[in-house]
Amino acid sequence: STINVSGKEKGGRAIVWGDIALIDGNINAQGKDIAKTGGFVETSGHYLSIDNNVIVKTKEWLLDPNDVSIEAPTAGRDNSNTDDEFILGSDAKGVLRKNNPTKTKLTNTTISEFLKNANVVNITASNNIYVNSSINIGSNGHLILSSEGKNKGGVKINENITSEGGSLTINSGGWVDVHKNITLGEGFLNITSKGSVAFEGNSNKGRRAESARITAQGTITVNSNEKEFRFNNVSINGTGSGLNFIANQNNFTHKFDGEINISGRVKINQTTADTKSWFTSKDSYWNVSTLTLNEGAVFEFVKWVTGNHSSIGKDSRSFAGMHFNGNQGNMTLNIKTGAKASFTLKPNERTDPNKPQPIRFLSNISVTGGGVANFEIFANLSAKSTELKMDTINVSDNSSLFMTSHVRGHDAFIISKDLIINATNSNFTLTQSKDKFVNKYDSKAINSTHNLTILGGNVTLGGENSSSSITGNINISNGTNVTLQAHTGKGPQDKEKRTLILGNVSTKGNLNLTGSKVEVKGSLTVSNGATFKGETNDSLNITGTFTNNGTSEINIKQGVVNLQGNITNEGNLNITTNAQGNQKTIITGNIVNKKGDLNIVDNKANAEIQIGGNISQKEGNLTISSDKINITKQITIKKGIVGEGSDSGGADTANLTIKTKELKLTQDLNISGFDKAEIKAKENVNLTIGDNGDGNVNAKTVTFNNVKDSKISANGHNVTLNSKVETSGNTDNTGGSSGNNAGLTINAKNVTVSNDITSHKTVNITASEKLTTKADATINATNGNVKVTTQTGDIKGQVKSTSGSVTIAASGDTLNVSNVSGNAVTITADKGKLTAQAGSTIKATTGEANITSATGTIDGTVSGGTVNVTASSGSLTVGGDAKINATEGAATLTATKGTLTTVKGSNIDANKGTLVINAKDAKLDGEASGNRTEVNATNASGSAFRGCE
Repeated sequence: STINVSGKEKGGRAIVWGDIALIDGNINAQGKDIAKTGGFVETSGHYLSIDNNVIVKTKEWLLDPNDVSIEAPTAGRDNSNTDDEFILGSDAKGVLRKNNPTKTKLTNTTISEFLKNANVVNITASNNIYVNSSINIGSNGHLILSSEGKNKGGVKINENITSEGGSLTINSGGWVDVHKNITLGEGFLNITSKGSVAFEGNSNKGRRAESARITAQGTITVNSNEKEFRFNNVSINGTGSGLNFIANQNNFTHKFDGEINISGRVKINQTTADTKSWFTSKDSYWNVSTLTLNEGAVFEFVKWVTGNHSSIGKDSRSFAGMHFNGNQGNMTLNIKTGAKASFTLKPNERTDPNKPQPIRFLSNISVTGGGVANFEIFANLSAKSTELKMDTINVSDNSSLFMTSHVRGHDAFIISKDLIINATNSNFTLTQSKDKFVNKYDSKAINSTHNLTILGGNVTLGGENSSSSITGNINISNGTNVTLQAHTGKGPQDKEKRTLILGNVSTKGNLNLTGSKVEVKGSLTVSNGATFKGETNDSLNITGTFTNNGTSEINIKQGVVNLQGNITNEGNLNITTNAQGNQKTIITGNIVNKKGDLNIVDNKANAEIQIGGNISQKEGNLTISSDKINITKQITIKKGIVGEGSDSGGADTANLTIKTKELKLTQDLNISGFDKAEIKAKENVNLTIGDNGDGNVNAKTVTFNNVKDSKISANGHNVTLNSKVETSGNTDNTGGSSGNNAGLTINAKNVTVSNDITSHKTVNITASEKLTTKADATINATNGNVKVTTQTGDIKGQVKSTSGSVTIAASGDTLNVSNVSGNAVTITADKGKLTAQAGSTIKATTGEANITSATGTIDGTVSGGTVNVTASSGSLTVGGDAKINATEGAATLTATKGTLTTVKGSNIDANKGTLVINAKDAKLDGEASGNRTEVNATNASGSAFRGCE
């Protein structure tokens, strides 16, 4: 039979309908151009059968039974067994027989043939549509499958639907199950469903993803709550503008299982309405063994709860989160070069404390292929966040895995199991960072009490504007670059300094601790070949031991360090701080530096470094520099390592430099064994050693013990010694080339000595302007010479050498001396006035006492084997209580260009030698005696003159 509604220009409309509709003829609704002006054909019925011999020529064909089954042609199809095909009714007269609903079918060859002649084939059903045989839509065809979904019906694709550019539209008032391939090239696949949509195997869900392909561009939409997307062992290729899976419903679930392969652009998006938290509670599940993204592919998964309503409840509702279970405890992300997989997750704002985190990683993660996998977690003010409960994270093949949280109300990442991270030749970050809002982040970026082992690659852990606590052991392998961070944010509410709290840390790779504050509660170990950088803005505290066998640099940009445990260095170590406000760098433990230089420096003005532990330096230069250095306990800073040869010798050269404005001594400081040890003023400032508050009562001591070259200097500025200063060592030599020279050198513009200086060898003091000593201060060289060179001097204390000589030379206007003693004593003030104070003693125990000045006043006692007192260009006065005694030879007093006066009550005695008085004018009222007395004066007078020749 033939139905023809064709026209020369436009095709007409042909509608064939019946309760039972058996179509086995020709229907023609052509126009001039069937694709553009073809007509419309509808064949419908409760029970509809389309034979494969049917020819329909039209632009659009609508088939509309209750149920449609598209089958391949079979012999059974042509068998007209009435009892088999028509089971309803009877053969009685007047009773209509209806066909068996299970025999209501279309053949795939028929539909494929239709689509060659018609642009659109529209198959509708009230209940179900089953595609049980393959359909080829053709390059221009459009197949529409529409089910009202009545009686829990839907659309089920059990065989392949193929095309090279054609389109497939599925509309379902129920569900949609795709069990086979839909491959349309760059054709469009659009699915709209009120029920769940599944891409999975039928009875055998264990199929290979390679054998189940979805290739098209378009949109798959679910329009109802309480439904789900299911993806099980499937390959999805989003051609053209990509495939979008949209379910903007409040309560919706995604279930991913098996293997998932992605090509092109694929996006899965659930964005809820702004509603209460209990209306947005369904979780989604990632049970995938392997997600593969081919080169250049882009996969986006978005599960976003828009509302910010927070609640706590005892009900079973969840967080609208995501559970990454993997498959048998493992999930692989095989992201090829140039491809990217993104997961954007924002759960609801429920804060139930007894429930797990909304985002849960419960399987091992492997990222391969060279692409990027990105997990980004968002929240409003209250939401909980993410748990990591796996054994391993492996990132390889130059791939990158980024896990970022913007959660602010709770800890961003909770690591609840010992974790091994291996990102060899790749990148892994686990960080919290700020979103577009201004709220502060008071909770932790990472919270873990478990052990972390980091085996390779570039790894960054911590917060960009929040604190972290990782108190288990952290072990970092060779070839690994690790950054642990806790930055303070830059937003208007980010005022608090953030803190990174760590347990024991051991690195064989490269470790960078950065951010605001770092507190290592355990020990820090840097192995041979490793690099450690502590580059914080505020402070770095290490409670346990710090062992450095690699290269370590501590650089605190706006703060200090607190090193409470012992420090052992066998590599290169530098500590640089920049204290703010009242901050202090504190080093409590002992430091053992076995190799290379060690620098401990604070660059800020008025900063203080507190040292309360011993320091041992094997070789190289040890430098401690700060405006203030406070020795808080009695300590020793020494050359030599216990158990590695002599503490004070050996072939290694070790030098100590302490650069400061103020060396504070809460307790004594012992400096021992160095080739050179110098306490020097920082550039362009004065140097003070010790506290002058208690005078000599509680003065502490700086001791240079067995130091070859001991020096205190201020390079054009002032030195004030409020502490005692001592040198000690062997007494068998004094030469500068000795292996054990214990001399002391002090060099400054002005030197003030408020306490004792005691040297086991020599004392050399050079003051370019003035030397001042307090009355109770003693400068003592017990086995060497004392040499003082100054412009002017006010020496109220004692200067002595037990077995050497004392030389005091002043080149300026005045020199006041008190008690001076040595084997020989030479005091010179060539251009100025010399005053020997009342009650003073100048004593040369075995040699000469030579006093030379431009003018002089002797009010104390001068004694020596021989005594020479000379005023080279002015007067010389011997005061009333003065005594000059030459015990072994001559006593010579000279004032050839001035007046020599001896005041009554003074005494000049040279009993074993000649007393010689040379003066222009001599007024001698004091007592004078000698084995022989000689007065050479132009004018001489006085009561003592009568006994002189």
